[in-house]
Parts: sequence; structure tokens; C-alpha cells
Amino acid sequence: MTRKAMISRSNNAANPNKNVCGLAVANALGVGNATRYLHTWSDMERAVRSMYSFRSVRSAVKVKPDTTLGSIRKRLKQHCATQMDCIGYVAHIKGHVVLLDPNGTTVIDTAAVQRDRRKIKQIYGVYMPVGNREKMHKLFSLMKVKDKTDG
Repeated sequence: MTRKAMISRSNNAANPNKNVCGLAVANALGVGNATRYLHTWSDMERAVRSMYSFRSVRSAVKVKPDTTLGSIRKRLKQHCATQMDCIGYVAHIKGHVVLLDPNGTTVIDTAAVQRDRRKIKQIYGVYMPVGNREKMHKLFSLMKVKDKTDG
């Protein structure tokens, strides 16, 4: 599908360059303005990687082709317990992205469901970029701005 087609089918009337679910997840991570587009998984990867380390955890948490989001929460919590710099997960399900906290609890889901039987296509961990001074500086700057606006 071309970028033009994605823009014409966007579910965000205010900014058709970014889908609602992708923008909500990116904004929660503080990277909503990092890229021009947020339609595809690679757009999401690019945005998140502008400030964090973003790596697949598919094999670490044993995600098979039929694994559902609801069935993986306990394994995500166990995985995050072994990763000191993990701050959450971004899951790609068919036509949608979801942000999960380190315990596997849903934080951002613009199409929430009661029982989550949606199959996982991709799942990536979001990690603090401890070894990257430039990204850490960006994060601290972002936190200072939020502190000032919280009042």
C-alpha cells in the first residue's frame, strides 16, 4: 500500500499522517513528533528508536503465531524482571498497536476489548538507552518539561 493510500484511509481526521493508535502510543512514550508518519510498524519503530532502545522480545517470551495478547501478560512480567532497563512493551496486532507496562498491563489501547484474544504479530520491548548519552539527555529534557507543565 502506498503512503498516499495510507493517508487517505487514516482514522485521524486532525492529522491523517498519523493513525490514532500509533500516535497515542508514541505520545505516551514522548516520541509523537519524532517522525512525520505513523501508519506502519516501521514508522513506529523509527519513532520509538529516536529516544529509546527498541528490540523484539518475540523469542524471549516465546510468542508463537497463534499467541494472543491476553495470554502473554505473565511472561512479559517475568521477562521484564530480568531486564533492569525495560520500561514497557509495544505490541502490534492486526491493524493496531498497544502499549503495555513492564507488568504486561495495558496502558494505551484505543480499541480496548474485555478479553484480549487478538493475535500478536510483533512485540518489542522499550528500554532506557543507558549507553547512549545523547538519547538519555533527550529523555531528561523531556522529563524536565513534563515536571514544569504538571504544576
